[in-house]
Amino acid sequence: MQPRLTTTVSILSLSTVTGITTAITGIIPQLKRAFPRVPTTLIEWVVTIANCSALITPLLNPRLTNRWGLRPVVISGLLLSAVMGLIPVFTANFTVIMLSRLGLGLGVGLFSPHAISLLTHSFTGELRARLLGYQTGLSALGNAVLLGLVGLLIGISWHAVFWLYGGLVIIAGLVARFVPEPTSAAPVTTTEQASLPRHQWLLLGLTFITYLLIWGVQLKLPSFFAARHFGNAATINLTLAAMNIGGLLAGLTFGYLHRILHRYTLTLGYAGAAGSVLVLWLAPNATTAIGAAVFFNFIYSYTGPYLVFTSNTGLDASQVNVLSSYLTIATIISAFFAPLVWNGLGQLGPQSLTANVLIWIMLILGGLAILTATHHSRKEV
Repeated sequence: MQPRLTTTVSILSLSTVTGITTAITGIIPQLKRAFPRVPTTLIEWVVTIANCSALITPLLNPRLTNRWGLRPVVISGLLLSAVMGLIPVFTANFTVIMLSRLGLGLGVGLFSPHAISLLTHSFTGELRARLLGYQTGLSALGNAVLLGLVGLLIGISWHAVFWLYGGLVIIAGLVARFVPEPTSAAPVTTTEQASLPRHQWLLLGLTFITYLLIWGVQLKLPSFFAARHFGNAATINLTLAAMNIGGLLAGLTFGYLHRILHRYTLTLGYAGAAGSVLVLWLAPNATTAIGAAVFFNFIYSYTGPYLVFTSNTGLDASQVNVLSSYLTIATIISAFFAPLVWNGLGQLGPQSLTANVLIWIMLILGGLAILTATHHSRKEV
């Protein structure tokens, strides 16, 4: 029997805050003015340092869930993230703020992998596929809403933006009230039980590349728009918000599309994304560029839930916990390495760094589309 609606909503609510560490990206200019003597690199680390510390707890997650249970770990992570996230509301000490962001990452690393594993443990079949699509869509919607709220709160002060983290307490309450400990979440008792098959490691590698590519587009889009004179800062922020809505629509329709295309869902995502990057690269005006960017995020958002759904297929409960942690690690590491990779590859090519990056992304996406269209997986679903 499938869980109740309140349980489903409570589990899905986790997906709306998985990207909460980067919600404050838009206040970097205000932080620079508030801390004029702090180097720019350290200011930017206020945003990204949480991703780095979030790498620690996913590595410990299988052991923690084995000892304490999945539900207590999720609730503890949400509450820790709320406390750490709220600290900058009450202080202007940069060192304290940086330490609080490290603590925030530890908390996020406790709950964010289980936005996926709770769905996997609690649901089966096509309903699981559909909800994994919703998970991707709600993550995109959550990011869009958080960015919008930041835009409103920054008008008060940069301190006020950090009140957003108080919302994590509400989600912790929902999980505590409506989400039972999954009965299928069996503890890890031997190393063999927790080890992953070779096929899952290949999918993890593909997940890393997939997220590395989307980070490349998102990181270079502002510079690309500025170089082509496609609008001001407001234009790019609206474009990024619209891209998240595109991701939401893809998530909501993933289950339906997957029933029709099965493994070719992944091919469609890569091929459509390659075509949209080509249109973006050739765009003669802002309207075309915005449309291409939004379509890119829409069509590419079919790849994430497919990779998650496929990689979880055929695993026992202990392996699902391990895989969820590794999936989270793969996405975090991709964000860390994206600037290094794309700024390096951007040096190779006939045009500007930003335009060269788009060319590289387009070529890699095209190669992945061909590879996934011709490769016959042993574990088709």
